[in-house]
Amino acid sequence: MTERSKTVVLGFDALDFEHLDAFEDDLPNFGRLRSEGVAAPLRSTHPPWTGSAWPSMYTGTDPTRHNAFAFFDYTDAYPDDAAIVTRNDVSAPALWNYLTAIDEPSVVLNVPVTHPAEPLSGALVPGYLASEDAEGYPPDVRDELSDALGEEYTIYSEDEMSSDEGAKLDGYVEIVGLRERAARHLLENWDWRVAVVQVQKTDAVFHNFDDPAAFRRVYRAADDLVGTVLETAGDANVVVCSDHGMGRTDGYKIFVNEVLREHGFVEATGDGDAHGTGLSAVKGSLVNPGEKTDDEANRDFSRAALSRAVAGLDAVGITPGSVYAAAQRVGADSLLKRALPANVLDAAERTVDWRRSPAYCRALGELGVRVNLEGRDPEGVVPESEYEAVRSEIIDLLSALRTPDGEPAFEFVKRAEEVSDGDDPLSGPDVVFLPAGMNHLVLPSLVGKRFLPVDEYNHKRDGVFIGAGPAFDATAEPDRLSLTDVAPVAMAAAGLPVPERMTGTVPEGLLTVQVNEREYADVEYGTAGESGDEGRVESRLEDLGYL
Repeated sequence: MTERSKTVVLGFDALDFEHLDAFEDDLPNFGRLRSEGVAAPLRSTHPPWTGSAWPSMYTGTDPTRHNAFAFFDYTDAYPDDAAIVTRNDVSAPALWNYLTAIDEPSVVLNVPVTHPAEPLSGALVPGYLASEDAEGYPPDVRDELSDALGEEYTIYSEDEMSSDEGAKLDGYVEIVGLRERAARHLLENWDWRVAVVQVQKTDAVFHNFDDPAAFRRVYRAADDLVGTVLETAGDANVVVCSDHGMGRTDGYKIFVNEVLREHGFVEATGDGDAHGTGLSAVKGSLVNPGEKTDDEANRDFSRAALSRAVAGLDAVGITPGSVYAAAQRVGADSLLKRALPANVLDAAERTVDWRRSPAYCRALGELGVRVNLEGRDPEGVVPESEYEAVRSEIIDLLSALRTPDGEPAFEFVKRAEEVSDGDDPLSGPDVVFLPAGMNHLVLPSLVGKRFLPVDEYNHKRDGVFIGAGPAFDATAEPDRLSLTDVAPVAMAAAGLPVPERMTGTVPEGLLTVQVNEREYADVEYGTAGESGDEGRVESRLEDLGYL
């Protein structure tokens, strides 16, 4: 190994061994890394979702340590007031912050939840959840990439929100290619000790298509990126990782808040005021826009409002994507008549009253229940003296829940601290659960039913870890790694001491180099910068079915 070893981390959202195996004839570069290095399942954190998982990767800590549990930041906020999660909401240093603290440079390209870009030694271009016009660091790095590549460097594809499937898929492939060329430029022209490059479309293609040919095409583009990085990075160590896996989900949609409502934990509201987050929140402006001022109607009909409003409509037969597309095509006064059937309007009459409810499930994918606790939550209604009793009752209730097939709905239902590194849920759920076999999808909507069938691709707990290069022992055979292990492994492989603050570890025998730890006191991270246009960001979340 050289005196100044390097590591490049290639993050592919939702990359899964099932699909690497299925498309292996078209993936020579992934195949080369697997044959020359170490491959193992990579267990995601809880919950296994982009907004919480990628921060777990780059901080080396569990969500109960870094405090990002979903796509929205719920610190001191109820779901209807929560803002899109940003880097400033992630309460732990990233691996590039540790490197900056010891005067080592990094390159960070399009990693999710890295906006607004923070100062570092090196270069950072923010990724998913950032607005398209978000600056990088240094502020002119995106202009540099655009000049070098001969076209505007974008975070999202031109046809990201297109209803034309062909154009959408072409855009996915093109954006991976753009990422590939940007990675080459930064790795060749910037000094770096650790580089992190992320590709999102290996996830998005499964949420928007049900076609193995489409999956294969995006995986092939990802493999091309791997090949370019291997060529450019020379003898650097390479870590391939994914934030979670991806596979068929054909069990049920579980409406946990309906179950909680039946047992007195969730209070419903049907008045469509700001305390609800269903379609009723903007229904008035859609039905009778003339009854409001132009400013009020425009505000209600903003992309952000509509994105929140259509959350859960797929449960009653209308996908959020189709509603959003319809909203762009038709006027507000005709949207309901032309896009929404009567049963959707009926369902929209009831939403969760977050402030009056003792406990509730906040979001798709969070996989837990939040107790509305006095003294902690803004308008908490559950006395601290009843907290543990409420948690116990919810655990018993959900543990006993059976699907229409008579099978347990959940693999486990536990107190949050039983499945995480931290002993305090902070802004996260107080009770956490895992759908049985990760074959059910949990939604927060109130639709009058506990269960509805589901058949789509969705997240699985285990993603992909591949490590290759001079620091890896190719004979190692780990059973499984944790997503929080990626950052310490990347730093140790580069010959850098692992921060004691990271809860992830370097599995014994994985590396041929000695692994050392260091305290890294007073590491600065985050920025006071603005995060950008939340409405457009929410529309991208909605496009993937996350809202």
